[in-house]
Amino acid sequence: MTATQPQTLDTKTPPSQSTIQRTRANLAFLANPATAPGPTSRRTRAFLRTTRYTLKFIFWRLVRYAKYAAIGSLTAFVAGTAIGSAVSGVGFLLAPTGILGGATVGLLWGVGKFGWRRFAKKARDGTGDARRDEKDDAGGAEIRELVERREERGLRTDPW
Repeated sequence: MTATQPQTLDTKTPPSQSTIQRTRANLAFLANPATAPGPTSRRTRAFLRTTRYTLKFIFWRLVRYAKYAAIGSLTAFVAGTAIGSAVSGVGFLLAPTGILGGATVGLLWGVGKFGWRRFAKKARDGTGDARRDEKDDAGGAEIRELVERREERGLRTDPW
């Protein structure tokens, strides 16, 4: 004889509906963890966060490569026109060939950036007076100071 177990009436939702609800909740958490309630399982929550960060990384990497492809195709388009044949040297600055070319362009860019910042700082501070800089570089200011303080020990000012 087989023992019959009493049947209990399950008033809960069917398992398929429960799975759909959990999947929707997990996808909502995957889309925006700040607003959606997180899963109760720590393992599931960690997996979903890791998946979210991985997908974001892959998305932005693809955007970066698409940007490179767009710039490359635009450069190739311009190079194929009359403008490209007239100014073909600009292509080397946009896309230098080889390690040495890239290093050279990078070095020139860095030196230019440093010089531009220094120039901008002088212009902002008001110390960018060209005439005064030339006089100071000529050395006239140092000699005049020594003469005024009467400390001219062997230094002579030229009459011209």
